[in-house]
Amino acid sequence: MNATRRWTPLGFDDWQRHFPATPFARQTDGLDWTDRFIDCWNHAYPRLPRDTVVVLVAGLYSEWLPRCHRDALLALRGAGYRAMRLPVRSSRGVIAQGARIAAMLRTRLKDGERFVALTHSKGGIDTLAALNHAPDLRARCDGLAFVQPPVGPASIVDDMLGFNATPALASTRLQDRIGRRLLRTRWVAQGTLDISSRRDPRVATMLAAMPRDLHCVHAVTWSIERSSRFDAYHERLNARRPGCAHDGQFYLEHQVLNGVPQICLPELDHGQPVLGGLGFDAGRFWLALADLLHVSRESTIRVAGDALARSDAYTR
Repeated sequence: MNATRRWTPLGFDDWQRHFPATPFARQTDGLDWTDRFIDCWNHAYPRLPRDTVVVLVAGLYSEWLPRCHRDALLALRGAGYRAMRLPVRSSRGVIAQGARIAAMLRTRLKDGERFVALTHSKGGIDTLAALNHAPDLRARCDGLAFVQPPVGPASIVDDMLGFNATPALASTRLQDRIGRRLLRTRWVAQGTLDISSRRDPRVATMLAAMPRDLHCVHAVTWSIERSSRFDAYHERLNARRPGCAHDGQFYLEHQVLNGVPQICLPELDHGQPVLGGLGFDAGRFWLALADLLHVSRESTIRVAGDALARSDAYTR
């Protein structure tokens, strides 16, 4: 994408031109919410109530990115929300990080406050772990948005940790030896392992059994160019599986939460949601996601209420 052009959520299906070998199909049965997101992107202002707290949770290595979620915080606070970014540590695996997030939410939320959680990458499954094991917090959560969730393994991490039998053609042995040493340090080892093919088995079990009382949506993306040096391995992923779409870190099908409403977005690499770049307006993006969580929840409640009313009328 030309850096002078503004990013838009239109054009997801262009992946078929760039990545014709991609094993991907959109969600069915009303679970493709891409058009709903586009409506929220184009809406003049977010409709989420201003007394709802907006919680931002970033993913691995984000503690070393000083600009991480900066634009999101500015936009959300500028729109009148109490927005907070929860600090994460890459040294923690999903279960440990989830426990920490739950503890922070209990400390930072005021009595009676409701919230939505806007998350990126591993931050999404960390937050899910927090809500999965804290029913009291889940009852106060009006929505959880996952952006580029690491549902499947990060092929690059598997390469560097030596889990792939055949490293990608674009890799070098020296590069991977250095990466292996870094990824096995105590500052990142447990968190990194939980986005690999050898993650804690409890994570897969959790992802396969999403809580039915939790209002969720997830965004999957593809990219043909990187916006920064953060989490961008386009050449290596292209070499490993030619013609298969990815966001520079995860292949497209490895971002999919089956059975969960889905947003399909084009030309968005793995770092852009939290760092911006290449004409991407990160503040507007996260505001639109907050809006989507609200309007979709309202419509779900309305439909459920109508169904209950019809049921009551039938039984009388």
